[in-house]
This record gives sequence, C-alpha cells and structure tokens, in this order.
Amino acid sequence: MKGKKTLRISILLVFAASVLVLVQTRCRHDDLNTATLAKVCYQSEIGPIFLRSCGTTGCHDSQGGKGGYSFTDYTSVMKAIKPFNAQKSKAYQAITGKAFVQLMPPSGALSQNERILIRLWIDQGAENTTCGTVGTTGTTSGTVNNSSAALSDPVCFQRDLLPVLVSSCGTTGCHDQTSHKEGYTITSYASVMSNLVKAGSPTTSKLYTIIKNNSMPPRPYPALSTTVKDSIYNWIKNGALNGTCVSLCDTAGVVTYQNQIATLISKNCISCHSGSGASKGILLDTYTNVKAQIDNGKLLAAVKGTSIQMPPAYKITTCELREIELWKANGTLQN
Repeated sequence: MKGKKTLRISILLVFAASVLVLVQTRCRHDDLNTATLAKVCYQSEIGPIFLRSCGTTGCHDSQGGKGGYSFTDYTSVMKAIKPFNAQKSKAYQAITGKAFVQLMPPSGALSQNERILIRLWIDQGAENTTCGTVGTTGTTSGTVNNSSAALSDPVCFQRDLLPVLVSSCGTTGCHDQTSHKEGYTITSYASVMSNLVKAGSPTTSKLYTIIKNNSMPPRPYPALSTTVKDSIYNWIKNGALNGTCVSLCDTAGVVTYQNQIATLISKNCISCHSGSGASKGILLDTYTNVKAQIDNGKLLAAVKGTSIQMPPAYKITTCELREIELWKANGTLQN
C-alpha cells in the first residue's frame, strides 16, 4: 500500500510539472507564432523607438545611462535583451512594468504597437537587421513590418502623405476644417477619403487628378513634387489604406542637411516657405536659408511651439525634433 501511494504521488507530481511547463510556455508566447510573421527590422523600427523613448539625455544615453543601461545603439541595447525570449529580457520587462517599480519610460508607456514590435523583434532573435524597401532585409530574409499598413503598400498615409497634404492643402484659408474651400477638408484620413479618393483608382480620384495637373496648391504656392504625386498615385492604387507606420526618422547616425533635414523640411515646411509667396517672407528652400533660421533660433522655437506653432496644423514628431536639435549641435553639416 505504501509503495502504491508513493507511486501515485510521483505520478501526480510529474503531471503537475508537465502542466506547469505547458502553462509557462503558453504564457510566454501568448499564441504569437513569430515564424509566420514578417521580420521586424532593428534599424528602421526598433532602434528609433529605443532611442527617442529611452536613450535621451539624463536617462539611458551614451554617457553611461541610468542603471548601467544605454539605449543609443544596437550593441548597448543588446545588454538588456535575451534573444528569442522577450519575457526574460530586461528591456521588455521594463516597458511592460515587470522589471522595475516604475514603468518605463517614466514619461509614459510605449504604445501597444511599439511594445508588440519590440516583443516580436526579440522573439525573432533580436538581430541587427537593416531594412530597405518593403520586401528586403539587410541581414536576414523577410519583409519589413509596416504596422497596420498592408505589406504590399510601401506608401504609408499617416507617415508619408498626411503631413504633406496638411501643410500644402489643409491650411488656414484653404482646406482646413474652418475654411473647407469648395467643400473639401484635407486634415485627416477620414476627410480625405470622404469625397476626394476612390480607392484603387487614382485617375478617377479628385485628389490625384488635381495635384497631377498642378491645379493645387494654387499659385504662388509651389506645386507638389513628382515624388509626392507618385506616392499619392501608388497609395490610391494600392487601396488607399490608413497606414500608421514606424517613422523613418533616424537619429542614430550623423545628422546632416542632405541626409535627414532636407526631407524633414520638404515634408513639413516647404509648401509654405518657398517661392515668391513664402509665408512671412521666410524661405526654407535651400541649405543656406534653413541654416540661417537655425542660427537665429527661429526654426527650433517654431517647431517646439515656444513662439508660434509650426507647422500650424500639427506638431512634428519627437524624433524629427531631435534630428533638428542634433543637426544644430553637431554644426549644421550640409553633407
């Protein structure tokens, strides 16, 4: 009897241990099969999140960092990462409130999408991938994860198009919510889709046909660039999705006018600050003109909103602001 009782207890213990292992495995992965998901890219998706949210001055910057952790480059980030296991990675524990008393970052939790991207990246091996266009990855095979945008749609509305449309069309006196000239408002995805776009058909979409013929923006404002026109065409052709993609902003390397600032200015400022009708006579159409506005402090004051808010309809991202600050701090390099 005693032997049977001991055997029964042993069987129960083995069974309990097996169940515990299964539960722990299930909880760790939460039913996410990372092998079936698009490869998350460190350089374009994960690195920028850590840099702007954690690797800031006084927190986990390159000067040592609080707690001995720095989040300014791949090598330093990996000190808080256990590849293939997000749940046991200090970085993931911190952003989900499982490692420290205070949730990180202290200024506010990362978005759900950002946390998921970091978790997927770690569980996929936490590789130092460098991604190009959709469908290519620098060090591993796979496709770039464009968040809520379809993988076949490389043009992201929220990141690539809305800032240009708002600064070029959705301004005061034109197609903002108050003026809405000719009944059109161009300040959000919903307003653009209401009567300006026919998904899948650029040639029958008023938004594209008007900008293609340079009818909008009206003179003396400059016409949209060929690149923007092509982006709008491709976006509509691919279904006019409301993509919310990871920013292409880069503060990990040396910031120069040619590599980062020119694109930032073109997307957010050039529509109002170029040509003979430049707003308040301020030109931002060349390196020399942009540098002059940096040197006198007006550009940074405007984008920070400490003088007037520029662009007037929205704020540039924290990462873009950081790009401008780094560009100034490093001597406003041109190339």
